[in-house]
Parts: sequence; C-alpha cells; structure tokens
Amino acid sequence: MKKVKGKIILVDDESYEQDFLEMALTKKDWSIQIEFFKSVDEAVEHLKQNADEVFLIISDIEMPKKSGMDFKKLLNEDSYLSQKSIPFIFVSNSLSRETVIQAYKYNVQGYFQKPMTPGQQSEMFEIIIQYWITCIHPNKDDLPENPNFN
Repeated sequence: MKKVKGKIILVDDESYEQDFLEMALTKKDWSIQIEFFKSVDEAVEHLKQNADEVFLIISDIEMPKKSGMDFKKLLNEDSYLSQKSIPFIFVSNSLSRETVIQAYKYNVQGYFQKPMTPGQQSEMFEIIIQYWITCIHPNKDDLPENPNFN
C-alpha cells in the first residue's frame, strides 16, 4: 500500500465524488485519508481549526452558495491558510477558457476535467499524487535550510 504524508481535502457538492475518489485511490493502491466537505464554508472552517497535515485540496468549481473560485480566494486572503502552501487543484466539468483563465488568476496548481471513467480517474490521480510527492514546496519536511539565500 502506497502512503503519503497528510490527507486530501475534497470539496464538492456531490457526495458521490468522495466514493469515486476513494475507488480511484484504492485501484492504484494509495492509502490516503480523505476529508469530504459539501460546502466551502465547512472546508474553510475545518482548515482554520484543524492542524492536521493536508497533502492536497481538490475542489469542484460550480457549487451552490460559494463556488470553488470563492474557496480559493478565501484561502489566498487568509494569512494563516495561505502560509500553509497547500497544493490546490480544481477537478470540474466547467471547461470554458474564461473559467480556466480565472482559476489560474487565483494561483491554483492545476485544473483538470472530471474523468469519465473510474480507470481514467485512477490514472489522473496517480499522476497528480506522484507529482506532489516529488514536487518541492515550502511545507516539505525534507526541504533544507539555505543560509546563503537572501
């Protein structure tokens, strides 16, 4: 069983998306805890009050009340949450040029179309997880201090 440090936060108004993600991860032998939230407000409150390590945030774009864009904007504007440098991606069926451009204006680390099959979803998340395991970002434990960096 392959493990990562931290959990995945999934924010989507459709609860079956959690089941799909769990199936996709299991198919590729990943053991990753998923915390699912149906609303942006619940997810933001959880992130503010919980010190658990988060490996990745996955959000839909189109949700009632607050959108995925609203979610990313709230994270960016909150000094505590923005300093966590949690990788944030959109996985959505909203695929217009304008939507993708707007998402990247909020500094997302990826924008992906929701896969049509469980097999496609497994392959997509295998790539995403491997990328973030390999990627160097500010909160990695093994990031060396460089006293010569100004």
